Amino acid sequence: MITSVFLLAFIAVLCSLDVTAFGQFMLCRPIFCAPLFGFIMGDINTGLWIGMISEMVWIKAIPMGVAVPIDIASISIMATYWSCKYFKGTHEAAMWAMALAIPFAFFYREIDVYGRNFNIRIMHWVEDGINKNKESRINWGLFWGLFFSAARLYAFYLFAMTLGGLIFQLVYCQFPAFVVGGFKKAWSLLPILGFGAVLYNFRNIKIPFMKK
Repeated sequence: MITSVFLLAFIAVLCSLDVTAFGQFMLCRPIFCAPLFGFIMGDINTGLWIGMISEMVWIKAIPMGVAVPIDIASISIMATYWSCKYFKGTHEAAMWAMALAIPFAFFYREIDVYGRNFNIRIMHWVEDGINKNKESRINWGLFWGLFFSAARLYAFYLFAMTLGGLIFQLVYCQFPAFVVGGFKKAWSLLPILGFGAVLYNFRNIKIPFMKK
């Protein structure tokens, strides 16, 4: 079992870079990265559950064009990390971890928007180099774009995993019994919400053999 936050943040970066920066191998999807972190942290069942729920609820959260949706990879990774590290196998804690991860994911979206604007400056630098017959800037532009994307992600995950972990523990231990009981019920009810979200998101898709 890997416990080093520095190594885990690096693994998280490799998964999250797949969103738009490099690869497109679907490593960033919750159904993959959450069970992966669950396996690494010694609780693959919790990781699989978090990944399944996140995948169904945010299945249409795909960055296309200028759209910058909430970062669901970070939700899955951080929720799995916090719940497995501090309260392994506790369903109630996993629910609280998912809820806490959502604000961090919105925070990273703002960082990502800034990063994309910075990449535009790199692109203009490359274009200016091409006009001056400096084609080597193409490779350097790709390198620096990927490097700064990875650096932003690594700094974010180190910050979120560490600070979020402290908040996760302190707040969870203060919850009254009825709140913890509500989290426990939500563990069983969220799959219903997930299936409902899938049906809603794909409500306009017609199945060929069911067409009139």
